[in-house]
Amino acid sequence: MSHYRYVVFPRSKQPTVEDVRQWQQFAGLLANRFAWGVARDDGRLTVACDGGTFDHARDIDAGFDALVAKWQGLGCELVDHLGFVKDATALRPAAIVPLHGHDRHASLETMRTEERIAAKHTIAREAVARSLMSVERTLDRYAAFQRFASGVPYLLMAAGAIGTIAAGLYVRDRLQSSGRESRQATIERALDDEVRDVDSAE
Repeated sequence: MSHYRYVVFPRSKQPTVEDVRQWQQFAGLLANRFAWGVARDDGRLTVACDGGTFDHARDIDAGFDALVAKWQGLGCELVDHLGFVKDATALRPAAIVPLHGHDRHASLETMRTEERIAAKHTIAREAVARSLMSVERTLDRYAAFQRFASGVPYLLMAAGAIGTIAAGLYVRDRLQSSGRESRQATIERALDDEVRDVDSAE
């Protein structure tokens, strides 16, 4: 399977300025993985794209697919294998010939309609991108909450252990500083009293 897709224009034919402007609007969708040039055999204008990116763009964006279909309807060929020579200067967009009367009005209306459609596609893509970013942020927050929740039991156990140790130290300190006579001191005092009693009896 070819890794590239080539849109080959008819001999001596160029896309219109409006067509090129629309194509540039899809540069982000194509991840800028395309190049203008010519077919090595006959010099026809060609735009080469990464195959996977090109096919994906046609699948998900009706505007891009419509532009490619429009070019095919005007005689462009879509091929997978081609001797390609990169040459940005080969692209020389054709200006739209000014018309008069009703034809000119119809052409302007068509251009406005295409611009509106392109603008709507751009807005829709931006809305989808913002929505995906919002979903990604929500998932990140949820993952952070899960990580925090999984650590709460350990934090509680650590807090309980620290509280128990602190309470033990506090009770010991209170007992030691309560001023009460220790058992050893009581025994020694009782012995001293008995010796004094014996001495006084004698």
